[in-house]
Amino acid sequence: MKKILSLCMALIMLLGMCGIASAETAAFNEAPYKIVELDQNDPAYWQTEWEAQVYNYKMVRNFPTLYEKDAWDAAQNTGSLMMNIHPDALTDANKEQILAAKAAIADLKNHQLKPFSDGINGEVIYIWGDKMPVTTPAEDLQFPLVNYEGEAIYDNADFVPYIIPYLLENPGEAKGTIIVLSGGGNTSRSNPNEGYRVAPGFNELGYNCILLQRRVLPYNNDDIVMDLQRTVRFVKYHAQEWGIDLEGTLLAVSGYSGGGGNIRTMLQKFYGDITPDQFDASYVCDEIDAVNSDVDVAHIIYSAGKLETENPHLPHLFIAVGADDNGFGRYGFEGSYEMFKQAYELGLDPELQVYAKNGHGFGAGNAGTTSMLWMASCDMYMQKVMGLAEVKYEGEIPAEYTLTQDIVVDWFPISDATPVNVYTTADHSKVLFTFFGWGENIMVEGLLIGGHLADVTFDSVGYFSGDAPKMWDLVDPAAWLPVQK
Repeated sequence: MKKILSLCMALIMLLGMCGIASAETAAFNEAPYKIVELDQNDPAYWQTEWEAQVYNYKMVRNFPTLYEKDAWDAAQNTGSLMMNIHPDALTDANKEQILAAKAAIADLKNHQLKPFSDGINGEVIYIWGDKMPVTTPAEDLQFPLVNYEGEAIYDNADFVPYIIPYLLENPGEAKGTIIVLSGGGNTSRSNPNEGYRVAPGFNELGYNCILLQRRVLPYNNDDIVMDLQRTVRFVKYHAQEWGIDLEGTLLAVSGYSGGGGNIRTMLQKFYGDITPDQFDASYVCDEIDAVNSDVDVAHIIYSAGKLETENPHLPHLFIAVGADDNGFGRYGFEGSYEMFKQAYELGLDPELQVYAKNGHGFGAGNAGTTSMLWMASCDMYMQKVMGLAEVKYEGEIPAEYTLTQDIVVDWFPISDATPVNVYTTADHSKVLFTFFGWGENIMVEGLLIGGHLADVTFDSVGYFSGDAPKMWDLVDPAAWLPVQK
């Protein structure tokens, strides 16, 4: 990690020599920003200072939890004004704006909450080693500070993909871990409405979150999606070190608009054991690339579309979209419905939520609409499809029942796969079935004669007496285990 940071710093210095001749790089607790040391009377000062503050703005907006909110907001707000300034026609008001941006960046060092880069305890964890795969042609990798002819390039030329951890105080007690990537197409990262709201929201629901700051334009789609695939592998590789339990809980990816599109591409093209060197022959794989990149659950939020893939291990899919979302063509409501139908036919237990009076980009939820409920619904969906939401019978089991085993019933109206606990006496004269459904613990008891269920003596809800013989037929005579007292 330190080596990557050193390379990053070296790149920044090189850019300073090439494009901002009189600026040099400084670090506030390792966070690299441009600092201009020219006198204001120097003819090059204002051009150089403006370029430095554009650079700083593009950097600081990626660090939402590194500083106190008021200081971060000030640096963001003053920095954003730099994108509308033309340095060849500076007014006195523009110069004041540049100085205000400079002061806000300088003040950050007084409001820093954690290290810039210090493993899981810091803000920035780089996901690639000394070299990342690049398939974008070199001539296309142009990073103008501001593009007055159209949309500005979002990142600085020395941007390196990284993740920001949003972990619970005890990561091992989380319900699961979710990798979050915001939308913005492939041209930007719409973190304020998505990542910076969604990650804390899932924290409150009991999940660890990892926010991915991936590459965007001018990098092509393959390079961008390889950042997501690498993050899946990176989290799996470091999970034990970070105290994350991926054995007993789930790993999900959560994408919004363009981020959801990146997930679709990963599921179609960059899954399982597929490695970056298959796309960039100069890339040398490491031990992290050897980790399988499949996930348990994917959230495709206002960005769904039918998958065309041979991926044998597609995840469970939670799909959400606004009813009024045209999806820039095929990825709105219609695309969401097509993905749901496809996933259902593949047996992936998908869920589709459609929210009235919502267009594109509701993020963590639009206030005053039912989209405010999507994250809570997603939480319940994930726990259910992963078999982590099953409620065991909590009533007292009579002492006469000394043997037990579990079966799964696929015909109950409760669900298509209901776990049932079965108990019997030592002489196999009685049987007790317990399971959870309709919000309560259900008990069905019967008499056994000659190895068959002869009569139902108790049915706590009065609905399952006819099912008892069929449930008994699912019992394996060789699978009885002693009841643990």
